[in-house]
Amino acid sequence: MPRLLIAVPVTALLVTSSAFAQTAAPPAPTAKSAPTPPAPPSPMKLAAERTQAALKQVPPGRPTDVTSVEDVVTALYDVISGPAGKARDWQRFRSLFYPGAQMASVQRPRPDGRPGVAPVTPEDYVTWGEEYFKAHGFFERETHRQVSGYGDLVNVLSAYEIRTSPEAAPLVRGVNNIQLSFDGQRWWVLHISWTDEKAAGAPVPTAFTRK
Repeated sequence: MPRLLIAVPVTALLVTSSAFAQTAAPPAPTAKSAPTPPAPPSPMKLAAERTQAALKQVPPGRPTDVTSVEDVVTALYDVISGPAGKARDWQRFRSLFYPGAQMASVQRPRPDGRPGVAPVTPEDYVTWGEEYFKAHGFFERETHRQVSGYGDLVNVLSAYEIRTSPEAAPLVRGVNNIQLSFDGQRWWVLHISWTDEKAAGAPVPTAFTRK
C-alpha cells in the first residue's frame, strides 16, 4: 500500500510545542509574605510588672504605721522629726510609700526661671534629709486636718508647723496634701505635695476651701 504523507504546518508544531512547554514547566516560586511582627506589650502590663517587682523591695510597714489613715499621717510627721544629728529611721520612712510615689513643694515660679514645682521621689528626700538633719533640728507637727475620699482613695489636707525644737516658735506654717490608697491590707502614701503661708500669700485656714 502506498504511504500517506500528512503535511503539518510548521506554525502548528510551534504552537503545540509552546503549549507543551508551558504545561510541563514547574511553577515559578512565589514570594513569601513577611511574618507579622508581634504586638508590643501593653504599657499598663509593663507598669504592673514593674510595680510587682518594686513592691518586693519595699521594707515592711509597721502595723501601727499603716493600719489606718491616722496611723500613716502620724508616722509621716514622726519619722522625719528630731533634733540635729539624730539619724532618722529611713527604712520606716520608705515603708510608707507605694512604688512610684512622688513628693513636691508647691511654690510660684522663681524670678531666675526655676520652676515652682519640682517633683522628687521619696529616695531624693532621703538623700537630702540625711545631710540636712545632721546640722538642723526639725520638728514638724500637725495642727489640724481635713479628710475626704471615695472607695480606697483618700485625700488628706494636713496643716503643719515646723520648729527647730519642740519648744521653739514655729518657723513655717503650711499645708500638706497627702494622697493615700488602701490595698485591702494596709494604707500607702501615693503622693505628698505641700505649700506654706509665704507661697500661698495667706494664713493657713481652719477650713480648707479655695474660692
